[in-house]
Amino acid sequence: MVNRSARVIRGSRRAWRPTARTVVGFIAVAGLVVLAAACSGGPSSTGSGGSPAATRSATSPSAAAIPAAGPLLPTADPFYRWSGSLARDVPGTVLRTRTVTVGEAGGPATPVRAVQLLYVTTDQLGRRTVTVATVLRPLDRAEPAATRLVSYQPAYDALGAQCDPSYTLQTGALTELPLILRYVAAGDTVVTADYEGEDLAYGAGQQSGHETLDAIRAAEKWLGAPEAFTPVGMVGYSGGSIATDFAAELAPTYAPRLDIVGVAAGGVPVDPFHNLAYIDHPGSSWTGEIPALLVGLNRGFGIPGLRQYLTPRGIAAVSADQTRCISDFIGLTTGQLFKPPYRDITRVPVLVRILDHVIMSGTGTPRAPLFIGVGLSDPTGDGVMVAKDVQELAYTYCQRGVPVDFHVYRGLSHIHAGLPFLEQAQAFLTQRFEKRPFHNGCSGISPGNSIAPVPVPAS
Repeated sequence: MVNRSARVIRGSRRAWRPTARTVVGFIAVAGLVVLAAACSGGPSSTGSGGSPAATRSATSPSAAAIPAAGPLLPTADPFYRWSGSLARDVPGTVLRTRTVTVGEAGGPATPVRAVQLLYVTTDQLGRRTVTVATVLRPLDRAEPAATRLVSYQPAYDALGAQCDPSYTLQTGALTELPLILRYVAAGDTVVTADYEGEDLAYGAGQQSGHETLDAIRAAEKWLGAPEAFTPVGMVGYSGGSIATDFAAELAPTYAPRLDIVGVAAGGVPVDPFHNLAYIDHPGSSWTGEIPALLVGLNRGFGIPGLRQYLTPRGIAAVSADQTRCISDFIGLTTGQLFKPPYRDITRVPVLVRILDHVIMSGTGTPRAPLFIGVGLSDPTGDGVMVAKDVQELAYTYCQRGVPVDFHVYRGLSHIHAGLPFLEQAQAFLTQRFEKRPFHNGCSGISPGNSIAPVPVPAS
């Protein structure tokens, strides 16, 4: 059972009443929920609302247009490629910009202004690299006196570039579009990054955190918004919570000047050992996460001789998943994926080291107030996230002096808990922007599961 002193919201209409617009927007994509919405916003080119000094010239024009026939796949689009040296470019440097049209598939273009930024960032191993962010602003609203920036991390959980938010925002395929639009409609500026990077290192938490923070810095530079005085709220559910939480943990050391005023993370995969054990059975609808995570972490960290641990079926699954989106991941249990000596991953030193590294709370301590939520549809969790792990994360942050509001959505699965969480996350961030009193629930949060690193076995 989850601690009764935690704030519990039951899966009933009395607990939460979604708006019609929200319900329409929520479309679950089998994987780590991808709910609803996407938009676009931003000045039309460098210098028209952005900061010219913040944008470097490229070997190609600094602003490019989307072809009339529609957007190119990122793998075929030269906008995503950068061949010059990055040695002198600090993270967050804007290399190239372009305006884009964002909208829902089969419908009219969304009435927002959108710009995409190719920017400098840092990968999982600390190397300079590039990725793309999309900045979205209201089309027909007067410029606010001060920018309120929402860093929205959609749950795109992917190994194929056709799933990048920068691409699906243009095609209308990003299912979290209506949710992003709600922030834009409220007058906020939204930045959403391809936070898995150009290598799509799904699950590489620190890389996703770096790329989220650098997208914020790039957006602020382009907007001409002062880094230290522009309030930023971060939000992400499911796969998006990986980038959101690691960005929050990294911010005090990696991007200390950012004014992050609130962080909302829901459906959080806190401890990968526990998550993998939870879904590792034929009855789970989430077994596709196992080979997908293996591929993503291999891209981020590098796993020497990965195939030596896999069965022929495992090799085939990993090979097939290389360019897939979450809904297409091949599902195999560890018994099918790994050879018998390696089925207990806690006995494989290289895997233990990597998985230990992406346990949340080990990278740093957030400074901003946190809104954390998780569903509870069975005694363990929401079907993929372990409720007691999320409780322990909230408790750990509380013990480090971070104010936390922790919610358990009793009776709701991972997909269904995303609905109330994201509705409440927007209210939470609005309150943080307005500097209204914060409900600190730390006094009612007790310890959950241990999320301590697993001892690395002898080689």
